[in-house]
Amino acid sequence: MEAAKIKNDLGTISIADQVIAVFAREAALDTTGIIGMDDRYSHGISSVISDEDAEGVRVSVKGNLVSLNLYVCVEYGGRIPEIALQLQKSVKENIYSHTEITVSEVNVNIEQIIFP
Repeated sequence: MEAAKIKNDLGTISIADQVIAVFAREAALDTTGIIGMDDRYSHGISSVISDEDAEGVRVSVKGNLVSLNLYVCVEYGGRIPEIALQLQKSVKENIYSHTEITVSEVNVNIEQIIFP
């Protein structure tokens, strides 16, 4: 398990990658055009621990850099580049508002297009 660390005058705060993944998934599912997250085992948070609350999110923490890979299902008819851009913005804002961690990159992987 990796953890993002925030240092301040009082000490250090460690935030587990699973927590970051849950916030990312929450933001993704609230984004217009995103129908769901891809829940294949290979896209789990880690190879050792999987958390069903964070399906479709992979978190990588290296030093102070946090990067995310999101595996999403989009609704047919939407403009994929616009949906992906809004998704990136929403995820970064949601994680920062909850944790004050700046996400360096959000990689969006469109796994499925869902037809009505």
